[in-house]
Amino acid sequence: MYNWGMRTRIIPTASGKHALQVVSKNNGKVTIHKHIGTFSTSEEKSQLVTKAEKFIKKITGQSDFFDMVTSIRPFEISITQSRPLFVYDLLSRVYDKLGLNNYPDELIKDLVMARVYQPASKLETSDILSDQFGKEYAVKTVYRHLKKGLARGVKESFQKSLIHFAKHDLGDTLRLVFYDVTTLYFESVAKTELKEFGFSKDHRHQETQVVVGLVVSNQGFPLYFDVFSGKTFEGNTFVPIVKSIQKLLDSKELIVVADAAMISQENIQKLNAEHIGFIVGARLANLPASMIDLISHQLKRQDGDMMTLSYRGQRLLCQYSTRRAAKDKSDRIKRIERVKNAIASPSRVTSRYRFMKTDGKNYSLNNDLITKAEKLEGVKGYLTNTALSEQTIIERYHDLWRIENSFRITKTDLEARPIFHRLNETIKAHLVIVFAGLAIAKYIEIQTGMSIKKVLKTAGKVLTHKVRNIKTGEIAHVETTIEDPALKEKVDLLRDLGH
Repeated sequence: MYNWGMRTRIIPTASGKHALQVVSKNNGKVTIHKHIGTFSTSEEKSQLVTKAEKFIKKITGQSDFFDMVTSIRPFEISITQSRPLFVYDLLSRVYDKLGLNNYPDELIKDLVMARVYQPASKLETSDILSDQFGKEYAVKTVYRHLKKGLARGVKESFQKSLIHFAKHDLGDTLRLVFYDVTTLYFESVAKTELKEFGFSKDHRHQETQVVVGLVVSNQGFPLYFDVFSGKTFEGNTFVPIVKSIQKLLDSKELIVVADAAMISQENIQKLNAEHIGFIVGARLANLPASMIDLISHQLKRQDGDMMTLSYRGQRLLCQYSTRRAAKDKSDRIKRIERVKNAIASPSRVTSRYRFMKTDGKNYSLNNDLITKAEKLEGVKGYLTNTALSEQTIIERYHDLWRIENSFRITKTDLEARPIFHRLNETIKAHLVIVFAGLAIAKYIEIQTGMSIKKVLKTAGKVLTHKVRNIKTGEIAHVETTIEDPALKEKVDLLRDLGH
C-alpha cells in the first residue's frame, strides 16, 4: 500500500463483468483518478491490480517502502502512525456489498462500522473514528445525521437493501423466516413513550426497557426489525411485524417460525386471514384435559415417537424425547421440593410457585397440576397451519437457534445494551445502527465460518503504518507483513470479502 488516500475500487458493470478503478475519498466525496480496466477472471483481476499499484506509485511520487529503506539506516526511519485501516477497508467493502450504501451518508456508514469494530457511546465513537480511522466528526454532527437519517428513511432503506441482498446474493427464497423478540434495558428509571417497565429477558426488572422484534432468514441473516414500548406483551408484536415483512417480501407463500409465546387464538385467526403460514411451539399444558389424556395414552414413551392431532383447525404435532422426559422429571421434583419448603415456612413466601395453590390463607400442593405435568413429561408440541411434513416442521422449529444467535451477537459483540439514549428518535437511531452492524457481522460469519470477534482479531493484526524518512522527510504507507502461512491464508480470505 502506497497511499491510503488513493486506493483501488471494484464495481460491477452492466455486462456482468467487474471494473477496477483507482479512487480516493475526501469528506465523503469519491474521486475516480483512473479507470484501469474490466475483468471476468482472477488472472485478469491480478493483472489489473498490478497496473493500479504502478499507477498509484507513479501519481503519488512515493517509492515502495522497501526501496526507501535499502539506502538508509534503520534509525533514520520513524513510524509516526499505525492504524487498523485494513479492518476499516474490510467493513467498508462489506457495507457496500450488502447495499447499505444505497442510503448515501458517509457518517452513518462510519457509525455502523465503528459499532462493529468497537461498540461505544456516541461520544467515544467519535474519538474511535478519529484515532483509529482518521475520520473527524463532532458529536453534534453525529446526532444531527442520526435524526435526519430517521426522517429520511434510513431504517427502511437498510431493510430493503438487506432483503434484496438475501434474495439475490445469498440465494434465499425467503419463503421461510424466523421471528423472535428480546428486551434491551436502560440504566434509568425515567419513562418515555418507548422506555417502560415490563417483563425483562435480561432479568433487569428494576430498569426501563424497550421490546425489539427481529426477523431473520434461514441463515440467520437479519431482514427486518421494529421496536416497541417496554411494557408491550411479546405476543402482541407478532402479527404487525409478520404483516410488515410479508409486504416487504411480496410473498404469498410466507411461513414464519416462532416460539410458543407468540401464538394465541387471536393471532392464529389473523395469520390465517392473511394466508400466512406459521410453525410455532405449542403450550401443551393449556390444552383441554381430554386432549392431554389422549396424548399421554396414545404417544408411545419411545424416543422420537410422534403423533398428530387436530386442534382448533390447526395441526398439532407431538413428539416424545427421553432426554426431555428426564429433564422434565428432574425439574418437577425440584419444584415440588421448593413448594414443600415454602409451605413449611409460609411467612417467607415472596413469589409464585408453579405447583403451589392457596385459598387466600393457607398454601398447599397443586396435585392436579402435578399430575398434568407428569402426563406431559418428555412431550414437545408444535402447532402449524402448513402442509409440511412432520419431520420438516420439527427441523424448521429447531432452527430458531439462528435468531437466538443473532440476539447474542446483538447483545454481546455489538453491545446493544444497556441503552443510554433518552429520546425516542435517538433510541430508534441507535437500534438502526446496531441492526446494520448485525447484518455485517452475520454476512462475514456466513462467508468465513468465523465469528465477527475472531475476524476482527485476525484483521486487526494487519496495520497500516505511516513511515517517515527522517533525513529526507519522505513518507510512505506500508501494511504489516504477515509471514505465518495459516494467518496469511485467513487475511487473504478477508481481502477478497466484499468484492
